[in-house]
Amino acid sequence: MKNFAVIGNPISHSLSPEMHNAAILDLGIDANYTRKQLSIEQFDKEFPLFLKKIDGCNVTVPFKERVIPFLDELDDFAKKCGAVNTIVQRNSKWIGYNTDGLGYLLGLTEKRALHKNDRVLLIGAGGASKGIYLALKEKVGCQVTVANRTIQKAAEMIRDFENDRAISLDMAEEELGSFTVVIQTTSIGLPKTIDETPISLHHLKPGTICSDIIYNPAKTLFLKEAEKRQGIIQNGLPMFIHQGALAFSLWTGQKPSTDVMKKAVLASI
Repeated sequence: MKNFAVIGNPISHSLSPEMHNAAILDLGIDANYTRKQLSIEQFDKEFPLFLKKIDGCNVTVPFKERVIPFLDELDDFAKKCGAVNTIVQRNSKWIGYNTDGLGYLLGLTEKRALHKNDRVLLIGAGGASKGIYLALKEKVGCQVTVANRTIQKAAEMIRDFENDRAISLDMAEEELGSFTVVIQTTSIGLPKTIDETPISLHHLKPGTICSDIIYNPAKTLFLKEAEKRQGIIQNGLPMFIHQGALAFSLWTGQKPSTDVMKKAVLASI
């Protein structure tokens, strides 16, 4: 039996096991998928021990960058964006991938496909943001502004693209009306910060696409506020399903049913 898992901290909110085990059952694969919370403080000791027990895993907050030194190889996209959300064992080597970016774009097409003339505000500069940012640049080519609590971290993320900007969260609030798409990638809105939002949406223009990559809860305060201001909202479920399907294919060589995966997640929320 193959053993797969998702690691993070916190991790109890993750519905990756429900989603992947449904796909495993549907395809009749001899495998199991679990969730594992690793210590932030003891990660360097715990993660190598964890790797010995599995055949592949997903990585979520806050470990998408911290896993990299422990891997043997990175695929080109993961190397360029500097973040890993999927780890695969091949020929006794651990290889890191990032399916977040493409998964996000595939999910957003349920609202509409992005185009080069879109003006995107990306809130946050963590591991998930890096994958989404690079996909936006490589697949769409639109202008992206990254707003983060630490501007320097945002500036490092956009360093290879001279037409993009790194700004403060306060500046993002003031300029909000100039963007056609706002993507919330921070962990604000998860259970510990369920009554918080990363920025005020007072200046949001009606019709703006407002996307939050959190899927549990299904509607964060960020999305509730955007909806009040007539934004077009989408939670993180479509991204979650599509990035998961891409990861599943990397582990098993089989393409899972996204419908089966989506039904399993919705039944658990």
